[in-house]
Amino acid sequence: MSSLYPFTDTDLHLAFRKVVDTLFDKKRDYVDGVLKPKMLIIAGTQGSGKTYLLEKTLLKSGRYDNYVRLYETHFRELHPHYRAMEDKGVLHVYEHTESFIWRLGAMICTYAMENKYNIIMETALDSPHFADFPPEAARQGYQSEVHLIACQKEFSHWSTLDRVVNSVGNQEIERVVSLTQIEEAQINGRAIIDAFENACIEVPGSEIVIYRRGLETDRNSLPVCHSTCPEKGLLVPQQTYQGRAFFRGADLKINFKVQRSPQADFPCSYIQYAQVVHAGLLGLKHRRTMAELNCKTLGQAQKLMSQLPVDVYRELCLYVLKYAQP
Repeated sequence: MSSLYPFTDTDLHLAFRKVVDTLFDKKRDYVDGVLKPKMLIIAGTQGSGKTYLLEKTLLKSGRYDNYVRLYETHFRELHPHYRAMEDKGVLHVYEHTESFIWRLGAMICTYAMENKYNIIMETALDSPHFADFPPEAARQGYQSEVHLIACQKEFSHWSTLDRVVNSVGNQEIERVVSLTQIEEAQINGRAIIDAFENACIEVPGSEIVIYRRGLETDRNSLPVCHSTCPEKGLLVPQQTYQGRAFFRGADLKINFKVQRSPQADFPCSYIQYAQVVHAGLLGLKHRRTMAELNCKTLGQAQKLMSQLPVDVYRELCLYVLKYAQP
């Protein structure tokens, strides 16, 4: 808890009561009179494009209209000292509402699962506790739909820097993320991704999609493989994803495929994901583009010099120097 802005259990319960009626105004899924809940998981490091994929593609499909989002930015406004924080800027608000938002999110998640609502969870792989969630959800009968975005780590880092500059300029709540934090998330990443893949083989109808996002995909999240669970213990690779051919980049020779069976009963998503995250940004075209992107973000940041930490400028400058060199 932030010592500057303390909150109590009563504050949390008041916040929960403010959102519960509208948040859970959703129909639940029944099959033959039995509740059959589902969970939509979007996973990837900070800057990988999770929220963009969720809001610009997945939610627009209409397939998730009766799902409950476990986190939305405006939940932070429910902190009892939110108004006192506002004058110190959006970065300050993010930092000092973090403990509150985790505890409120846990309350929302617990209520949703106890009542078998469909749920939407985003995870940046930055807390080891995420690995505890999938097996419990599977035990409760949740059918999983996992969307895993693999994104080269320095591109992800630039994406977070660009995001925070834009957010500060627009007075939107955001945080500064370091490359070290993105790298440290990979320590948790294996356990979390393995746990979500394992949950997929527990409940038939579950599925997992892996995407690539980066310069080679024109900064879009493009599916590289898709597997479904026809029966417990199996994940079967599909030929396309919703009729779309899979992206095949020339830069990485990876045969993306998630397959589980009695003969291949071990998780395999993470190793493919990690090869993308830790790949180098090679080739003159990609290096030039990376330098240009950081230059553009740096130019925008200079207009907000008094509102941004010096780390933002330093990291952008270092990337320009690194990638401007042939």
